Amino acid sequence: MSKSISNVDWANQLESAIRQFVKEKLELIMREEIKNFLEIEQADTSNM
Repeated sequence: MSKSISNVDWANQLESAIRQFVKEKLELIMREEIKNFLEIEQADTSNM
């Protein structure tokens, strides 16, 4: 029985680690997209 509990704990830890990894990567992508968007918008504004 304790073997299945540790498997559940391991699965929960793995899920948590994957969620954290994906969250960090999505935040990085969003920061880069915002930065790129603002640079393009600023370039477009200065060309007007």
